[in-house]
Amino acid sequence: MTAVAEGVAIEGINPADALQVLRPDANRYEWLLARRSGLGGSDISALVGLSNYTSAFELWEDKTGKLPLVDEPSEAAEMGTLLEPVIRDRFARMHELTVQPTGMLRSTQFSWMFANPDGICSDGNGYEGKTCSLWKAHEWGTEQDPLIPDHAELQAQWCMAVTGLAGWWVACLIGGQRNVVRFVKRDDDLIGDLVLISRDFWHNHVLADVEPPVDGGKACTALLTERYGLSDPSADAVEIPAVVRDELVAEREKATAAEKKAEKEHEAVKNRVRMLLGPSERLVCDDTTVWTWQHTDRFKYAAFRKACPELWAKYQRPATVLDVDALAENEPDIYRQFCTRELRFTG
Repeated sequence: MTAVAEGVAIEGINPADALQVLRPDANRYEWLLARRSGLGGSDISALVGLSNYTSAFELWEDKTGKLPLVDEPSEAAEMGTLLEPVIRDRFARMHELTVQPTGMLRSTQFSWMFANPDGICSDGNGYEGKTCSLWKAHEWGTEQDPLIPDHAELQAQWCMAVTGLAGWWVACLIGGQRNVVRFVKRDDDLIGDLVLISRDFWHNHVLADVEPPVDGGKACTALLTERYGLSDPSADAVEIPAVVRDELVAEREKATAAEKKAEKEHEAVKNRVRMLLGPSERLVCDDTTVWTWQHTDRFKYAAFRKACPELWAKYQRPATVLDVDALAENEPDIYRQFCTRELRFTG
């Protein structure tokens, strides 16, 4: 772990809350080095198991210096950095605000907590600019139904925990074409939880050099699969004591039972909705559609062939391929009978 400067006060941030430990113009190597001296806003999703890219175990390896410093960002990260001023300038223009860069900040109260905000706005709130692909657009919702991804909200709350500010602007450029802006209000209950979780991780794992347990997140699975993806047939079998075997078996049985119970309970909820809907397609509350049960384009081939063998033969293309498009055009009522219905929660 690397020590950082004591820090200086900057405009817009109460020094009782946070101090600047790196200027905005610090080079990338300085920034990477300083990040190892604490936990930052980009670390928090990994810490609580919500990151698809980094697990708490890998985060621990990084903070304890067991992984090399990687000074080459991914292409996506590089493009995000290049687009930062574009997103910031448009946000500032559209909202008639100025955004002042802050550099890296350290919490005065909680020494392990760092933030590297994209700026502080002239209205007294923080600012973060992001980019995402069209594949992630749904995470931001629509203007009528605005959403913000968990990782973005967690980062905003973490930055408010460090800076003491009460609100945070998050602007995202989606697919290089569409801009969305979300405002996150301070949540002191969530911030309290993040402080406790991060304190435990920092003191009981990083400083104590005790690895955290692996979890079931995608990031942890990907890490272990990549690291141990190639087996060694000549390696000795790993011997474990009976108590560990029994513990693992019991945990797996418990998780399997919980998964089956959750699936059954989930299906029971959906069946209640199906009973309410009957032949109707929409479930409405206060003029808002909260659930739909509509036909899709997924066709039940086996059921159709059994119920309508003559039509099955009539609409077959060469070999045994059914011409579903022609069936839909010429026999729409029959076609609809054999389309699946998909239950969707929209509220």
